[in-house]
Amino acid sequence: MNKILSLALAAALCAPAFAQQSGMINQNAPTVSQTVNAGGAKFQFDYTSIAWGRGDAFNKAMDKADGADARKAINELAKKKPIGSFSTSVDVMVGTLKVPAGEYKVGFTINESCEWQINFMGKETLTMTLPLKDNKEMPQKRLLCCLYAGEEKGAGVYIAFGEKYCMLSIAPGGGGDGKKG
Repeated sequence: MNKILSLALAAALCAPAFAQQSGMINQNAPTVSQTVNAGGAKFQFDYTSIAWGRGDAFNKAMDKADGADARKAINELAKKKPIGSFSTSVDVMVGTLKVPAGEYKVGFTINESCEWQINFMGKETLTMTLPLKDNKEMPQKRLLCCLYAGEEKGAGVYIAFGEKYCMLSIAPGGGGDGKKG
């Protein structure tokens, strides 16, 4: 019972997210700001919460044979209207991606293999494929992002949409070369 209550509380604290806005359904989407201070480092993730509507664009984009135009539209929207922003006061590793200290716009894209990617757009764009797993027990109609306190000096972010989810660690010491991970 305590485990169920803990999961319910965690879900309540993790606000729905995604700001690559399009369509009337997202016209007045709420904004969310989350900050973690850990071990002298500060991580901040700000974004606008959107819904996928009926999911038609999403399903079309995931069609490997016929979804190239839909993927292109989603990828262009990610550049024009990113999900929001991420800032870090120290160099970090976000999952397998080195992200130097600084401020970034964040957007989600889909590559030609139909894999979702997270993009940190600053002086250059840093991109990482999301290690998505199945989540058929708790499907999400909205993209959910939740910044949380992680290890002693780090943090993490939980990302879920549809029947997929992943968790990315944010660990200090990412170096400053800004290479793709």
